[in-house]
Amino acid sequence: MVRDYGFVHLSAGDLLRAEQGSGSKDAELINNYIKEGKIVPVEITAGLLRKAIEAQFNAGRGLFLVDGFPRNIENENGWNRIVGSYAEVAFCLFFDCPEDVMEKRLLKRGETSGRVDDNAEAIKKR
Repeated sequence: MVRDYGFVHLSAGDLLRAEQGSGSKDAELINNYIKEGKIVPVEITAGLLRKAIEAQFNAGRGLFLVDGFPRNIENENGWNRIVGSYAEVAFCLFFDCPEDVMEKRLLKRGETSGRVDDNAEAIKKR
């Protein structure tokens, strides 16, 4: 979708990790949630996504592939509250993966990712 149709890829996780290192008022909170394998409060994640969408939209880009969000119904409700009609959602893809396969993939990624949440305990929580 990015290569063939010009979508902007927005990774919720990448935005959160970037905010962790920004020194912002939410950086420490985000760090603690990620380290513990918890889902970051929806107000923060949806707010970061809206900010990224606005920046790209102002740069003339209007198609977005949002990766890793929403993860649950609370995330969807938060999206509707925070982003609302600012961005029209055309569809949502949900990939179902057995937990044991997902855990193996994430642990393998953890061998080189450097991410504090790529460990068995955090994976099981999220």
